[in-house]
Amino acid sequence: MNIHYNEMVSRNIGLFTESEQEKLHNSVIGIAGLGGVGGLAAERLIRIGVGALKINDPGDMELSNFNRQFGSNLNTLGKNKAETVYEQIKDINPLANIIVQKTGIGSSSDVEAFVEGCEVIVDVMDFGLFKESILLQREARKRGIHYLFSTAIGFGAITVVFAPDGITLEEYNNLPVDVDVDNPEQLVVPLERIVPVIPKYILDKSIINDIITGKTSIIPTTCIGAGLSAIQATSEAINVVIGRDIPKAPNYTYFDLVDRELIVGSVI
Repeated sequence: MNIHYNEMVSRNIGLFTESEQEKLHNSVIGIAGLGGVGGLAAERLIRIGVGALKINDPGDMELSNFNRQFGSNLNTLGKNKAETVYEQIKDINPLANIIVQKTGIGSSSDVEAFVEGCEVIVDVMDFGLFKESILLQREARKRGIHYLFSTAIGFGAITVVFAPDGITLEEYNNLPVDVDVDNPEQLVVPLERIVPVIPKYILDKSIINDIITGKTSIIPTTCIGAGLSAIQATSEAINVVIGRDIPKAPNYTYFDLVDRELIVGSVI
């Protein structure tokens, strides 16, 4: 480790041992989706001392991102999200290896290229991208690495960590293990699986059903929910890297600041 890095992470020591910090320094974490959650997670992972990131998002900044998206402003409007996040974080630790991909996760070849070399996969893509998420978890499982997804809901967030020898994302979502991801009719996920806790203050519950049925991938959320989700995703990813014991699927962690709830539950 170099002088810049050592000084940058000096406040971590005492929370991490020096050997744990070295593990973070040598780790490679992949973030699929650089929206409200992914951009904040990338920034936090770099600040905490992760040595390499792969960030992937084909989307561009839009006005609707401004309520929660790290790096979104009039100067970045219309620019690719992954590139924008890279520009925001590259000078925190100039020696960090930040690999920017804009392909998205649309095919098996995309997934293989993204997962290659990673130690943990963080899935913070939009709601409803069941095909892409299943492909990611299948590849992570095949390579013996952890996969986690985290998403913001209103003023709260849900995070689930999948161990490579644990249950599959298909099992978590109550889908057949051999489900055909190219057949949308087979990718119908029960409401209580993808959103095991629905905030009481969401006024229109039909929005959740529209997500499940593929009518929309948009769910009401805020910079607070996105921040919580990013913090959960970052925390669990680094816990995996340094070997701390954490809840694994079928368990999930839900935290909400309006309902003032903290739930570690299970979908099974």
